Amino acid sequence: MAVNFTRTLAGTHVLLPSFEHCVPALERPDNDQVVKDSHEWCRQGLADLLPPAELTTLLEERASLWTALVLPTAPYEFLVAAARYTEYLSILDNALVDKDRLGSDPVYVAEMKAAIDVLFEGNRVDSPANEELAIWFKPLHDCLSTLRTYLTPEVWDDFHREVERFFIGCVEEVHYRNSAEVYDFDTYLRMRRNSVGMGMYFALGASLAPPFAAETVDGSAYRERLLSHALDHIALANDLFSFRAEADADDAVNAVATLILSENRSVQEAFDRVGLEVQRNEIAFRRALHETVAALGREHAVSVYGGLLWHMMCGNVEWSYRTTRYNGERHQWDGRYPQVVQLQQGSTVFTDKTYAALIAEGLA
Repeated sequence: MAVNFTRTLAGTHVLLPSFEHCVPALERPDNDQVVKDSHEWCRQGLADLLPPAELTTLLEERASLWTALVLPTAPYEFLVAAARYTEYLSILDNALVDKDRLGSDPVYVAEMKAAIDVLFEGNRVDSPANEELAIWFKPLHDCLSTLRTYLTPEVWDDFHREVERFFIGCVEEVHYRNSAEVYDFDTYLRMRRNSVGMGMYFALGASLAPPFAAETVDGSAYRERLLSHALDHIALANDLFSFRAEADADDAVNAVATLILSENRSVQEAFDRVGLEVQRNEIAFRRALHETVAALGREHAVSVYGGLLWHMMCGNVEWSYRTTRYNGERHQWDGRYPQVVQLQQGSTVFTDKTYAALIAEGLA
């Protein structure tokens, strides 16, 4: 799907939806230490896999901070293990995966799927048909082995299923990226719900709540509502913040880009549509959480879990304002959460402008 967004953007100002209920997110006092410990593990375990400068650039995105922000109540050692996993996934996504083969070679896909299953059985990927996978999966084995010690067998199985769901979504996303097809918004979102990978962290979050099966009152219907709204909120908020970086790379696998291409919307119109969906899901989530607590009680496992999901939604937005992954390598967050940003090649510029100022200056 070859698309050139350079002329479309060219310094465009856009109005983001309000995230006033999400930021600032709950933040731990030891977040910097979580990042430091995670990065030390990455430098030791991945040093032979990437050039030092490339590894440093990827670590500066601070994917481990995202983990600390979305799981702010987790015990420290569990959080560091989860943060290392997130850093690993981020680096793998950027640096390893042969994306053309993932979208076109069923044998290669089967090799990766088989290697993942071996890891979840507790074994190392020592001699698969693809030697590159063995090299990259060694640190993943170490990471998963640590994570497993904190999870019940039920949560571990859920986590495994969500990793497979994430992998399936990634394969579909690569196939779509390599095709000439343009999805409509609903079709795109169905794919994105898998490829965003949040199910893995929803599973990890479940380990921080009381066990659902121990409750005498079944709360599964309430839990599914909460998960559905949290998933769409996170997936679409990510697409709002990542659009500029992906557009720079002419990558149209994004909700904003999907609306521009499939419905011929302007950049702001596409941001407005995606933003409305984000806000709709936030409101629906808060309503569902209120109804859950009213029906099941504040101490019920699903009510507690709902509070954890809210932290995930808020932490994801918080990190999106901060990271160089979305905002450019020179980005230094200054503590603000602006609604008007300027999309430039290589960076997202935070402005002090109001939408009224954009209209007055002829920029809206």
